[in-house]
Amino acid sequence: MRRRNGYTIGSVWRIMAKDAILDAGNERIPRRELPYFDEQDDEVGLIGGITSSGGIFRVAFLDTNQFGPHAMIIMLFGFAAITGSILFALSL
Repeated sequence: MRRRNGYTIGSVWRIMAKDAILDAGNERIPRRELPYFDEQDDEVGLIGGITSSGGIFRVAFLDTNQFGPHAMIIMLFGFAAITGSILFALSL
């Protein structure tokens, strides 16, 4: 069976399989160290989880624990409220 680009399915799989076998010490792109991650217990609430790992900015931007997406949403609402109040004050 031929594809439109001229390669057969068998030859593509042979090339890919040969390139995929690499040793851990012979990687093309070296791995970096894992970033700091402070996993919180299940009993910790949302606000407590955000504030216990260095504040809302650290949790949102550096993703230091599992509450990173929640911190980003809280920051979104905060910045939207600030922007809305500034625009409202300028319209008076």
